[in-house]
Amino acid sequence: MHPPGTGRARARTGLCYLRFLVTVRNPAEGPDTRARLLVGAGLVGLWVGHFALAVALRWNWLRADLDALVAGVIPDDAFYYFQIARRVWAGQGITFDGTAPATGLHYLWLLLLLPVFAFSEVGDPQAVTGALWMGTGFIALASVCVTLIVRAWTRSWLLALVLGACLGANPWVVRESLNGLETALSLACIAGSVLALVRYLEAPSPRRAWGLALLLGLTLLARSDALVVLAPACAVLLLRRATWPDAVRVAGGTAAGVVLLSLTHWLRTDSFLQSSATAVPWLFHANWKRLHPGARPEQLHQHGLDVFTEALRLTQNLLGNAQLAMLWLCVLASLGVLLVQACRQRLAEPRGAWATALVLGLAAGLTGLHFIHGYVRWLPRPWYFPSVSLVACLAPAALFRLCLPASAPRGLSFGLVALFLAAGGATLFRDVSQTLATRKVPAYPWQAEMLHAGRRISQSVPPGAVVGAFNSGIMGYVSPHTVVNLDGVVNEDAARALKRGELLPYMQDRGVGYLLDYPAMWRDSPFIHCTWPYWGPGALPPRELQPMDLPGIGWPGPGDAIVLAEVPGVRMP
Repeated sequence: MHPPGTGRARARTGLCYLRFLVTVRNPAEGPDTRARLLVGAGLVGLWVGHFALAVALRWNWLRADLDALVAGVIPDDAFYYFQIARRVWAGQGITFDGTAPATGLHYLWLLLLLPVFAFSEVGDPQAVTGALWMGTGFIALASVCVTLIVRAWTRSWLLALVLGACLGANPWVVRESLNGLETALSLACIAGSVLALVRYLEAPSPRRAWGLALLLGLTLLARSDALVVLAPACAVLLLRRATWPDAVRVAGGTAAGVVLLSLTHWLRTDSFLQSSATAVPWLFHANWKRLHPGARPEQLHQHGLDVFTEALRLTQNLLGNAQLAMLWLCVLASLGVLLVQACRQRLAEPRGAWATALVLGLAAGLTGLHFIHGYVRWLPRPWYFPSVSLVACLAPAALFRLCLPASAPRGLSFGLVALFLAAGGATLFRDVSQTLATRKVPAYPWQAEMLHAGRRISQSVPPGAVVGAFNSGIMGYVSPHTVVNLDGVVNEDAARALKRGELLPYMQDRGVGYLLDYPAMWRDSPFIHCTWPYWGPGALPPRELQPMDLPGIGWPGPGDAIVLAEVPGVRMP
């Protein structure tokens, strides 16, 4: 006979032992490992889905030839990267023309391009297409990050998938993800940094803080001014005293990255800033002052404000009515909900307040980015601001989290999901429709003439001749001749010569015998891109030899052709 209850005790002991066996974490075969594998497989599947959508929307460009890509989606600046990558593999280092150290680039994107251009020849179109496929992959990665953030805030996979798809389907994002520049990589790094910040706020720890600092460092290498967008969002770490030590870790790690990058620029070019940051903006400022002698500081200030306003208007037009309306509605609604909850002295969902603060921080950072490129640099480019679409896709999720308390009835949750899903679905439908309707419209039609001139230059100059160009990316990539960048975007020496007013002596010292560009760049005129006043005192104008014209195409106007000109005072080979 067994004492009463012994059987039940043994049963309980057996169950406890089985639970112990189940919870023992075998590094090779345990449930924890299987769970990680399932999560990893799910993330890969999520990326594949977003990538498939991204490819479908970009298919006409991903299979296009170089002529169509140059006129359609890839600006001249992207070819600086492509040519530098080719120079690296040729053993010449990080240089565009084979001599002067190249600046004005972002190292992480260049590093990723190196394998793509490992075996490329002069003017290789396949390598360029490979760069566009890689950018498409990074846009899919950014969409995955948005999906995970929205899922964390709304607990709805369907809404998360729709808003994640909205990012990759926006017509502006589609175009700029195919520009061959670091835009897609930068957007993926910004989205990854926001995801890391969200994960930290859900469960603060030093490990997650260092992970956030690492991602911010990668973002810095992807595109340095992206930190301007993220800095106000990361300031939410200062809103709680308990997270101050981790805020110091994040700020310290990021600051160390900035210092190391600046020292790298100094060691390579004796300048803490890259030439691309100041070269063309300096030319714009100098020409404006030349054309407005005696202008008061108030006039200069007003012109900067006008360019800043133009940059904001450009962003609104490029973002499109669908995402713009969604962004403004969500921002205004979030501010209204916060005001109501503040009057009631109670937040319906504290985590919703964190999410809203994060989105408002991103919006503030983007405003600051527009101010830098508009008011300060006078050079807002379309590929500087596509992260606005990221904010537009996160704003509905932040508003959802702010409106819905954790203890809300299931019916209210379903109702809000349906409402936001309808808004997100309508936005996605309109963006996809616009993308399909405008996918064949070329963004840079005049660049077809630059490609044509670069391919023909060998027929017009002697072998070994050095050619100079202000818009030198495309022509340098497709021409076997050495092409020297003269506006200073990737050439610190040329930028300094321009600022000293010694551009002609610089060309003579470098042996630049010919110019190949639009004459508006060197003819004396009120054009803001004009470089003639900075050639040097007593400089003789170049002797224009022949136009390389494609009928109906040109810049600044369709009747302006690229011209081959001879630089005075240079001994020809």
